[in-house]
Amino acid sequence: MSVKLLSGFAMRIMVAKGKASLRRMEKASHNPEAENLQLLKKIIKKNKNTEYGRLHNFGDIKSPDDFRKNVPVSGYEDYAPYIERIKNGEKNVLVSSKILGFSRTSGSSGVPKYIPATAASLKAYVRYTWTRALALGAERIEKQGGKYKPGKGIFLSPATNECLPNGMICSNIAEIGARQYGRFYPYILTVPGRNLFDVHDGDYTYNVYRFALQDENASFIFSVFFSINVSQVAYLKNNWRMIVDDIDKGTIDKSVAIKPELRGYLQKRIKPMHERAAYLREQFEKGFDETVFKRIWPNMTVVSGIGNASFRPSADYIRSLSQGIPLDFSIYGASEALVAACYELENTDMQLLTDSCYYEFIRYGDESGTVLGIGDLAEGEKYEILITNQAGLYRYRLKDVLEVRGFRNKCPLISFVFRKGQMFNIAGEKFSEEDARNTFEMIEKAHGLNIESWLFYQDDGVLPNRYVLLYEDENGFDLGDYIDEIEDYMGQCNKRYPSQREKGFIGRLAVQKQLTGTHKQWAERCVSLGASAAQIKPVHSLDNIEKKEFFLSRIQQNNREAEL
Repeated sequence: MSVKLLSGFAMRIMVAKGKASLRRMEKASHNPEAENLQLLKKIIKKNKNTEYGRLHNFGDIKSPDDFRKNVPVSGYEDYAPYIERIKNGEKNVLVSSKILGFSRTSGSSGVPKYIPATAASLKAYVRYTWTRALALGAERIEKQGGKYKPGKGIFLSPATNECLPNGMICSNIAEIGARQYGRFYPYILTVPGRNLFDVHDGDYTYNVYRFALQDENASFIFSVFFSINVSQVAYLKNNWRMIVDDIDKGTIDKSVAIKPELRGYLQKRIKPMHERAAYLREQFEKGFDETVFKRIWPNMTVVSGIGNASFRPSADYIRSLSQGIPLDFSIYGASEALVAACYELENTDMQLLTDSCYYEFIRYGDESGTVLGIGDLAEGEKYEILITNQAGLYRYRLKDVLEVRGFRNKCPLISFVFRKGQMFNIAGEKFSEEDARNTFEMIEKAHGLNIESWLFYQDDGVLPNRYVLLYEDENGFDLGDYIDEIEDYMGQCNKRYPSQREKGFIGRLAVQKQLTGTHKQWAERCVSLGASAAQIKPVHSLDNIEKKEFFLSRIQQNNREAEL
């Protein structure tokens, strides 16, 4: 059977699996509490003979109340000693299942966290990422009376292929989940080869586009965050001529940084494509307008990536290039677990996945810490979420605050609001990342701006302390002319801010420009220190010393003391 036929067969299987996952989500939405309780019982039963299970009397747990009495609310620090032992090869410590790898994240304090992954914990990623997005795209075409045409996908997030000394994979959760498709890569992704390109092998973005552009039948684009897609489109704008020339000649340009072994491997898998190259030149010369994706890949059915909350500007930019192609706002999760996924295209509200984790909630601002279940949630309210996953974390505080946007049947639809700890509190106003983001959205809307790289920080070097807005701008717009307006927006987003300003408890806002490329340099620095590009999120607050030193050392000198 030819590669093309095998690819079509594999993609149809992916779509079929995705449709099954969508049916699973719909079914679970009718009785989410029962579905979630069933998962808890399964987790407890399976792990009752682990060291952690014996210590917390899993064998005596018969109900959610028993679970809460026997198992304490926890954080990563409670698991760190256990995880170190698991990393050294011990078994049956936190979970009875085999550990397939560790998701490494920098942690809010900059200290790495190592989150175990098992086949069961990864199953949600397999069910609800690529296959779900593909199914949504295919169903849209079918509902419009069309016929789904299978085509490979473009995966924009590079691998790291890093391991612990014992050889166990240690990367980000998206990559560990993606590895479950390993043997299918040649048939479902435009990137050729045995696995995803390693970011250390050379110019990953070139490799992605070199093979994506030559495939006119590519049917989906997937990135962990839409911001990754944005940065790679910028690369394409600057380098499309070189890439198209290589497609024309069947070459890999000598200027491309790439390991000799990989260059040789790829060179054997390419050939001159004169007609495709001529078509691509014609399309790119028309410009990067709203039709460019559809002109290059007429078979494109969906563009998927996390694009709500902090990533909204990135999603809006990708939308401006993809007319006729729906956006899928993908998933909400963390290294610890996949929590929710979109059940329809062009909708940022995500359905809680009751077969991924067992969930508990604490209403945001409730000092008593009363723990609630799925059935206790109310639309419009915000909650801190606790998870019990299938890889050894029990009643674990993600430190994320979510908002219930509504319900699909009886299942909550949620949206990420902010992460606890990413908050300023000069005088009891508790100015959150959500407040900062809403303020900046009002600034952008009022002046027709699209400034993606910005952050607030609390300046405690002056009395009274004040907020400082740092931003990058390549278009010459000076936010320093709009101090009072910005402070008014801050007050609209945080009702205590105006009163604390009037009382003199908070100083006047300052605005400063960052050197162009500062946020990009931060991302590159994180990658150079071992972080995965898929983990790097927009920096909107300076929540540790490392970030403060980096960003505050890159302020334009002529604006360093500017106050607005």
